[in-house]
Amino acid sequence: MLRRDIFITYMIIVLISLSITGFVTVKSVEKYFIKNTEDTLITHANVLRGILAPEFKAQQIPSTAINEKIRKLSNDIEARITLVDLNGQVIADTERSPDELENHGNRPEIEMAYRGKIGKSIRYSSSMGTEMMYIAVPVINDGSISAVLRLALPLSQMGRLSKYIWGVILSSNLTGLIISFIMSTIFSRRITKPIEEVAQAAKGIAQGNYDMKIPVTATGEIKVLAESFNHMAENLYKTISELKEGKDKTEAVLGSMTESLVAVDDKCRIIMVNSAAEKLFKIKREKVLGRHLLEMLRNRELYDLVKDVVKNKKYMSQELKIITSEEKIFYINIVPISGEKSSGAVAILRDITDLRKLEKVRTEFVANVSHELKTPLTSIAGFVETLLDGAYKSQDHCLYFLNIIKLETDRMTRLINELLYFSRIEAGISFKKTHVDLIEVVMKALSVLQTAIKEKRHKVNLDLPDTIKPILSDEDSLLQIVINLLDNAIKYTPDEGKIHIALAETHDEVIITIADNGVGIAENELDRIFERFYRVDRARGGKIRGTGLGLAMVKHLVKGLGGKITVDSELGKGTTFRIFIPKA
Repeated sequence: MLRRDIFITYMIIVLISLSITGFVTVKSVEKYFIKNTEDTLITHANVLRGILAPEFKAQQIPSTAINEKIRKLSNDIEARITLVDLNGQVIADTERSPDELENHGNRPEIEMAYRGKIGKSIRYSSSMGTEMMYIAVPVINDGSISAVLRLALPLSQMGRLSKYIWGVILSSNLTGLIISFIMSTIFSRRITKPIEEVAQAAKGIAQGNYDMKIPVTATGEIKVLAESFNHMAENLYKTISELKEGKDKTEAVLGSMTESLVAVDDKCRIIMVNSAAEKLFKIKREKVLGRHLLEMLRNRELYDLVKDVVKNKKYMSQELKIITSEEKIFYINIVPISGEKSSGAVAILRDITDLRKLEKVRTEFVANVSHELKTPLTSIAGFVETLLDGAYKSQDHCLYFLNIIKLETDRMTRLINELLYFSRIEAGISFKKTHVDLIEVVMKALSVLQTAIKEKRHKVNLDLPDTIKPILSDEDSLLQIVINLLDNAIKYTPDEGKIHIALAETHDEVIITIADNGVGIAENELDRIFERFYRVDRARGGKIRGTGLGLAMVKHLVKGLGGKITVDSELGKGTTFRIFIPKA
């Protein structure tokens, strides 16, 4: 585009220059020709009036003689000669008969000659049918004007000369244009090539290729331009790299944040969100940028807090409940953004739902431990007071109260031991993995709880295939799991109830099933039975006693072994636990 513009401009300038030169040349030649013709005619006129003056003085020569004489002179000087008297009448003419010619007294050159001056005029001659140059001089005898001598020369020769000159000029111009075309092509290419290289490099930079360089081959200003551009491109590359590196670091930090971040401008339009915020509010960054905060998040309370910070430019922090797919609690920090050209606010939402749940669990844990310890301690304190009041004097009463005190003491000891063991599990005990025979584990658990099974006359059904091979796991943990689940089945199954124990295996895991036809668990309580100290209402209100830690320990032990546990239960029909343990 630039090369074409330079080429066209150069050609236009050359064409105009050549045209002006040709026009000026032709006009100069014409002017020179006219001046030269004029000077020649004046010279001839001055000579001829000297020759003809005596003829008018004698006044004896007839008109025909004058005509013959001026024709001869006309042939010599190759010009038309006309003689006009003082009344304007043509006396003689070399081209036409005087009788055919009109009065010439009003001709400008004749009028000038009547006044004693040399008359000059260029005009179209109707009698000759061409443009003529006229020169008129007075013929003077004895100090007075006798007549006027006029010489005329057609300017057709000048026209032919002009045409010839124009032909030469046009030929020269055409040759000059061809040469100019070649030169302008070369010249424009030399000028535009470095500029095109700059444009190409600029285009490459605009497309993200910041390491482009221009080869410095030109000289002068183009060289300075190329060097300056290369320097600018290098600085731009460094700046862009630094900005990109900073942006990548910022995005990496924002992306790695577990807290949700939302930034808005002074109009509460979203200008930044991180991946945590996208996940929390189920939004896409590219769709929410530039949109209003309330429109995108649809949380009026959060919007009011952010709007308050934007307006007052003061830091704010507060806990806030936000309902997405479920109700969550967030601790929100909102910081104002203050700048010369921009303002707004940044809100950071930290999910403290689990923390609040842990606090609740801790509170419940303290309450449960206090409750579990308070009951036996109250009982022990009551019986001790009874003994101190004199009951110790009766041997039977003393032994009865001491037995009860021992039972409550054993209960507290068992609770404390289980708490300590549970604490070790949560802290992450190391499992000693060996080859474990699961059938032996089941039989050991049955032997441990054989007395309790006999007391309640339970019927235990076993489905223990001999094909079950030993697995690589922790035997003590597996034994504790089976004992706890079997103990629960015994406790919550009425007398003469049924307990079913089965082993099965898949390609990569073993399944332990312990089922009973006991009281069962309500569906709304199934999600909580693995919590510490949680016992179903029937257990807490009835005669069944326990610490409420058994299933919590089972869950943690199974998880530590890399397995999982499921439970199916129905009130009045029984409960089934399934433990999935990996083989290795």
